[in-house]
Amino acid sequence: MSRFLFLLIAVLFTLQNANAVSNRLNPTADFALINGKIHTMDANSTVAEAIAVEADEIVYVGGADGLRNVIGIGTEVIDLEGKMVLPGFVDAHTHAFAGGLIMKGVDLQSDDAAEVMELFRDWVAETKEDVVIGYGVRFTPWKDGNPTAAMLDEIESERPVYLWAIDGHAAWVNSKALEIAGIDKDTPDTVPGFSFFERDADGNPTGWVVELPAQMQVFTKVLDVTPEYSLSGINEWFPRFAAVGVTAVQDLGIQGMGQEEGFAMLDALAKTGKLPLRIRGVYYWNDGDIDPIAELQKLTAQFNHPLARPDKIKINIDGGDDKWNALYVDGYADKPGVKPQPIIPRETIIDAVVRADALGIDSVCHCFGDGAVRIMLDAVEAAIKSNSPRERRMVVSHGNSVHKDDIPRFSELNVIWDSSGAWMSYDPTLQAISDVRLGKQRVQEMFPMAKVAKSGGLVSLGSDWPVSGWISEYRPLVAIEVAVTRTLDGRKEVPPLGGTAAGVSVDTAIRAATINAAYNLNMDSKIGSLEVGKKADLVVLSENLYEIDPNDISEVKVLYTMMGGSLTYDSTSE
Repeated sequence: MSRFLFLLIAVLFTLQNANAVSNRLNPTADFALINGKIHTMDANSTVAEAIAVEADEIVYVGGADGLRNVIGIGTEVIDLEGKMVLPGFVDAHTHAFAGGLIMKGVDLQSDDAAEVMELFRDWVAETKEDVVIGYGVRFTPWKDGNPTAAMLDEIESERPVYLWAIDGHAAWVNSKALEIAGIDKDTPDTVPGFSFFERDADGNPTGWVVELPAQMQVFTKVLDVTPEYSLSGINEWFPRFAAVGVTAVQDLGIQGMGQEEGFAMLDALAKTGKLPLRIRGVYYWNDGDIDPIAELQKLTAQFNHPLARPDKIKINIDGGDDKWNALYVDGYADKPGVKPQPIIPRETIIDAVVRADALGIDSVCHCFGDGAVRIMLDAVEAAIKSNSPRERRMVVSHGNSVHKDDIPRFSELNVIWDSSGAWMSYDPTLQAISDVRLGKQRVQEMFPMAKVAKSGGLVSLGSDWPVSGWISEYRPLVAIEVAVTRTLDGRKEVPPLGGTAAGVSVDTAIRAATINAAYNLNMDSKIGSLEVGKKADLVVLSENLYEIDPNDISEVKVLYTMMGGSLTYDSTSE
């Protein structure tokens, strides 16, 4: 592929195309991409040859011969040489601030306990920091319960150690960290039954900390968690998102700092032009004693930058199956007597969704189990019955398990099913934990993306980066591949989760990562498809995803990423 300036393209000025679309009479485009296969992802699935951009807007989509109305002597022309162009990828579920906190130190993503300890040992010898930090601790290496502080103490006992679990909802700490945080056998659990310190038979904390309230009770004592601490991580990771083709994200919960602090940071970044992404956020609600509507309204009154602002309520309804705190209609196979309650009472959730809906505010939930999904669907149904008609953008996020009776309700209620493509394989966590908790048949029915789509529901993709059940993954091309194949690179010998019929088509997966995700963010009028008048957010790929083996999609290279008419990633400059 070549990238060059044309002072004059005489041949293009002499040709016309009646089918081309343009909204400019004067030839003033800044960029023209020609000779490509531009999959616009519009309602007609239009494939164009050329696209032109002026400032931050798409001004032309069509054949190369129709560029005469927009191209000029200052236009930079990129010859695509037949390469594929898509709308910029939209990640409908990230945690940018959590990523700034978590994705630091040593990466411990391994299924082998000995390798985990060796990685940790090497990092302890290497790092000179006062606190030893790391991330990616999986649930699979240890077969007889979670790892303990004593195991870390053997390697590092003088400095506090804080290691994030792969799902971000647990941490492994050493005795020094517990000591500094003042956690001992007499310390009450932070949120009994939900967020707590695992204990031995004598009541002493073991070093395994469950869920964010208790985690932060330790983390904020061993580290000075300032906005600057998170900002350093954010500044490191945002360019990486651009490099994989992401142009917009939805942060579903600022963590590690106050929500007002977080949005103030984003607002400052946006105003200085340092954001390579569009960001939509939420008010993260996990306390039934707080009115989320009033809190969201405070945030929206302060922060309304077009590149970074809050506009939804995120409801944390349940936890995960590894800790028996996800909600399931039919309970747990291994512990039938365990009946967890929603983090916020069901009636409180429904009341808040109905009141927010009356004000035109959408809600999105953390719904891991099918019982949590049902609560959210019931809340949306109540809102529809109580309030005037409007175009709602309600979202079930995760939706790992959906009861068969609730599959049609996504279409009936116009609720978006959003989940993480990279999670949709039969990974070791599902094999080691979910198979035990739920039974193999229910696990094979997890992530019913194809069923929801077939029933008429809208599906979108969000990574939930930096957390996961098994692998922390933020690349949209990986999400698309796994959503289609239901297998993960490096584990192709493992049968597809739910069988091959559980996979969606390549087109459905691409739409889930572009126009459908933009709809999720209530930004589909501006981004998500390549149409005249929309923002110039696009990605150029080395291969056409429709023409290759779906198992190779994750290997396709991102060549260029453009957000708002500016190149945020250019592979030729590396």
